[in-house]
Amino acid sequence: MTELDHAYVEENDLIQSYLAGRLSESEQDAFEAHYFACATCLENLETANAFREGMRQAAAEDIAGTAEARAGLGVLAGLAMLSRWRRLALVAGALLLLAAFPGFWLIQRNRGLERQLAAASAEAAAAGQHRAALEARLHGLEKARAEDRRRLAEKLAEERPAVREPAVQPPTLQPEINVPLFLLAAVRSGESGREPVNQIPLASTTRSVILTADLATVDSTVYRASLSNANGKEIWQASGLHPDSRDTLVLLLPAGMLPPGIYQLTIEGAQAGGKWFAVAGYPFRVVRSP
Repeated sequence: MTELDHAYVEENDLIQSYLAGRLSESEQDAFEAHYFACATCLENLETANAFREGMRQAAAEDIAGTAEARAGLGVLAGLAMLSRWRRLALVAGALLLLAAFPGFWLIQRNRGLERQLAAASAEAAAAGQHRAALEARLHGLEKARAEDRRRLAEKLAEERPAVREPAVQPPTLQPEINVPLFLLAAVRSGESGREPVNQIPLASTTRSVILTADLATVDSTVYRASLSNANGKEIWQASGLHPDSRDTLVLLLPAGMLPPGIYQLTIEGAQAGGKWFAVAGYPFRVVRSP
């Protein structure tokens, strides 16, 4: 069967036919494919189905009521067949049963509540005992921990006087006299590889050495310097350097930094754009004097 449209479903009342089971298998498939895609038909189908179910439930309730009525008439008819005294006895017995039933029901209900209350009380008591046991255990652990701390503190206090740390003597500052002073001569780049003209003899007892570089021919506000060994490895560098009033850059270096060998002191100046340019190179050799 071809695909259905909404108008065809309404004109042929396919919803009622579908609920009543009067459609063929192909018609059922086509209608189900349609109402899954059509919100209106799906809503109408659900409404019609709910109406049918309501009618069925109402009919079932009517049938049940009729059966109960018939049963009641049967009881009344049976009572009518009894004698007057027997009817009175049955009525009195029924009244006594009705009067006793609420009391019996209350007694059973009270007994059930009492059992529930007793069980709840027992659980609460058990929970309280468990909590008390946990609190006692925690208190014991805290007490044992405090006791361990106290013993450890006493042991440390006993051992502390026996351990004496060596006294650290503050370094004594002594003035240096006759610190070697050397005026380095700049070397042009083409003279690299030759024996340095700057020879710096240092005694084994010398602690510091002063190196000076004349920068009178260079116009720069700030300089930086780097010191490298014969292998080209940089062993010291500093920036933000300023010459003194005579345009001389003075460097105070520890003698231990300069074991015997050849070194290269490079001075660079800062340009206006923040770039650095080479000012001069100062190769020198350190030798040990007796």
